[in-house]
Amino acid sequence: MEKKVVTPKHVGAIISCALMAFVSILTETSLNVTFPTMMKQFHIGLGLVQWTTTGYLLAIAIIMVASSYLNDRFSAKQLFLTAAITFIVGSFVAGTAPNFWVLLTGRLISAFGAGLSIPLMFNLVVELIPQDKWGFYMGLTGLVVILAPSLGPTFGGTIVYFYGWPLIFGIAAIIGLIILILGLFMVEQYHEKKHPQFDWRSYIIIAAAMIIFSLTFNQIGQGLANIWFWLGMIVVAILVWLFIKSVKNSAKQLLNLAVFKNKAFICALISYLLLQFINIGTSFALPNYVQIVNHSSSLIGGLILLPGCILSGLLNPWFGHIYDQKGAKLPLLTGTIFCMIACILFAIFSLKISTLMIVIFYGIMIIGRQLAFNNTMAEASKLQPEELHTDATAVFQTGQQYAGSLGTTVMAAIISAWQKKPGNYAAMTAKGSQIAFIVLIVASAIILFSYLKMFKLEHQNSN
Repeated sequence: MEKKVVTPKHVGAIISCALMAFVSILTETSLNVTFPTMMKQFHIGLGLVQWTTTGYLLAIAIIMVASSYLNDRFSAKQLFLTAAITFIVGSFVAGTAPNFWVLLTGRLISAFGAGLSIPLMFNLVVELIPQDKWGFYMGLTGLVVILAPSLGPTFGGTIVYFYGWPLIFGIAAIIGLIILILGLFMVEQYHEKKHPQFDWRSYIIIAAAMIIFSLTFNQIGQGLANIWFWLGMIVVAILVWLFIKSVKNSAKQLLNLAVFKNKAFICALISYLLLQFINIGTSFALPNYVQIVNHSSSLIGGLILLPGCILSGLLNPWFGHIYDQKGAKLPLLTGTIFCMIACILFAIFSLKISTLMIVIFYGIMIIGRQLAFNNTMAEASKLQPEELHTDATAVFQTGQQYAGSLGTTVMAAIISAWQKKPGNYAAMTAKGSQIAFIVLIVASAIILFSYLKMFKLEHQNSN
């Protein structure tokens, strides 16, 4: 096999896609800190306004399901241009929205661009970069995944405090236009395009399953005795079964389920998804906590995540270097333990926690999460043969966005359920936040178990 040579233009193409992915992900969480303002302006509750983030993430995930097919069918340049243009249009619609429903429509249009650009970024790393440098380049592109959602509340909080939330989308559209111009000169076609038939039936089935699963989890705040929750789960289980059967019996292309034959890969995927669930769930809960419970401004609500975000971002390439030099065990297990410690601290002190404590605990959590996150994807990619790399990327990136969507949905549902209980609104918000962080402790424990199982399976397969 011919050794891959990394050229400056290859790096420029990856950077262009990374910047497009960055601004797309930035707007995922930038609205979280604006929710109290939007709730007053549009006269809606937290359960509805959170769909500006949840719906955005859900739409991205649905689009990403088809990313393996799209990568084969279209060139990198075609995907990049489509992503940039739809994101700019969606941002314009959202920024000029006269009501909540137009705002949500703009978000869904923007989601199409985000759903194309994020997997494209990772596919270019795998396609253009030698495997022995994946850890470093995954770490660099991973800056997008870690910095963007963490900077989102800071960006959104600052803008809404001084100017108002519509400017968030105005700035996003301008940045998107600049990136579009840059990518025109950098991104090219890197592989021969194929013309497979698209498996629309399987795609519609899995999209329906994802939507119903999100709507069902939105009911979790009403308790596990809620009949609609269990009916929804039954419907989702049936749809997933139909999806698997449809893909296996179809000659058309959507997603190669052969990636799931590797049990170690499944363990890595579970850990990766739960790390994102914790990250986005926390990015939603903390800005709202400091505004509602601590009565801080939207500016403070956005800034609390910034120190941890900057520190973990600066360390991120080093985390990839640790993986390249020391292997997966050290960063994955250490990162998970850090994450678990932070979630325990949040749960213990969440009834009365100062802004400074939030900054420190979040710093611990995000450093741990990032130490494990991108290195998990690098490790999982090595578990699959080259012909399944784009499918593995599609699974990881789809799952990442969907896990983020569920993180917001579940945290919002739990906290909203407690806000509706009799008593002081701020005190009930704090109690709901405590329950939500207990859920994240359980998620951390599952991550740790999954990693240990993955390493055991890898050891068995190597013998």
